Amino acid sequence: MKKIHILILILSFGMFTACDSILDVELDDEIKTSEAITDIISLRSAVIGLYDIMQSGTYYGGEFILAQALTGGIADATGFQERFAQLDKAIIPTSSDYIKSSWVDVYALVNASNLILEKMAELNLDDENAKASALFFRALGHFDALRQFGQFTNSSSVYGIPVVTKYVDSESSGTIARATVAESFGQIITDLNAAIALFDYDDDRYFVSKATAEALLARVYLYQGNYPMAEQLASDVIGNNDYALNSRFNDIYDTEGSDEAIFELQFLGTDGNSLTEYLATSPPEVSANYQDFFRDMDADDDPRSFRFYDTGRVVYVDKYGTSDNDIEGNAIIIKLSEMYLIRAEARARQTPTNLVTALQDLNKVRTRSLPSRPILIANVPDFNAFVNALLIERARELAFEGHRWFDIVRLGKAESILGIPAFRTVYPIPQREVSISKGVIVQNPQY
Repeated sequence: MKKIHILILILSFGMFTACDSILDVELDDEIKTSEAITDIISLRSAVIGLYDIMQSGTYYGGEFILAQALTGGIADATGFQERFAQLDKAIIPTSSDYIKSSWVDVYALVNASNLILEKMAELNLDDENAKASALFFRALGHFDALRQFGQFTNSSSVYGIPVVTKYVDSESSGTIARATVAESFGQIITDLNAAIALFDYDDDRYFVSKATAEALLARVYLYQGNYPMAEQLASDVIGNNDYALNSRFNDIYDTEGSDEAIFELQFLGTDGNSLTEYLATSPPEVSANYQDFFRDMDADDDPRSFRFYDTGRVVYVDKYGTSDNDIEGNAIIIKLSEMYLIRAEARARQTPTNLVTALQDLNKVRTRSLPSRPILIANVPDFNAFVNALLIERARELAFEGHRWFDIVRLGKAESILGIPAFRTVYPIPQREVSISKGVIVQNPQY
């Protein structure tokens, strides 16, 4: 998909196209909302289109997942792509191709969701699952924007994100200023709660459902710092009999839609992922970091290391396929082991001087792979030691699934691990967006 300014979108039965820049887009090229969704059939096609946006090679189908591993320090840029080299150093310019495409992706998801919601109201279309899905994806788009471009760890910060709750066209897209962090979280949580109220439980792993929204809300509450609610939502999902930890870690990659999967983004031969293009070529554009990630995991004979292949020069990532022609590996968006790790952290945050129950959850995940090596209370004498242990488990369990950068930022470790100044723990807003908005969208401090 070519690149396009934040919200100049063309929607036709759920499919999106774009032009190279805002200057290439004529207003006549925009399909009016009345032509995009006219009945239940086109409404449901538009909902499927939301999954299509997520599949973009610059979103969950590729670069979004790679970016968080690169800036998080568990991946290396081993090819020739400048955008990956910038991410590898966690020194990202305002002209970065990655942040420009990511900004477009997240707001494409938001704007398409808004179109669905508005047309449902306008045409009085009654489909609770479609409405719930649009609310879920609007929340996800805003959340992915906030945790990349907003100061999400500071609840009192004014540097949130543009919160867009109406379908916008080229004339109005540049008039929406950044909300505060608290306001940004508020809209995300409101949308997810509304989705939960509308969704039914469904054990289909390839489409979002009530449990998917509960799981995402648990993640959102954890990032927000609402630890009691993060614990409660994670517990709700853990207690759902539709899901269970697989007996072996690697089963989730060997069997699509396994018991542990809560939401997998499914790729087929006709709409394959871009991950193997970057991870499985020779040499790969992106590989796993040996010194700070793979070495210790491999030395432990941890089964989680079996999804990586050390050639002695680079460490290939085999989570999505072993050749660049193998493009049907699903992206694991949410899985049950993450819920145990969320609950472990939420419990530790609430009782930092009593880590017993937090360790029980952490070990539930760890001992699946290392049954003879649980973390003992003596190994984590204080909360900081627990955080260090948690980061290791989260890295091994969730590597190259879009979490690492957010984890080290959220847990206050990015500066020490990466040796970067504090302002770089937030990605810059693409300068193009600041310029096009004529300063309505304010840049992050020190960029």
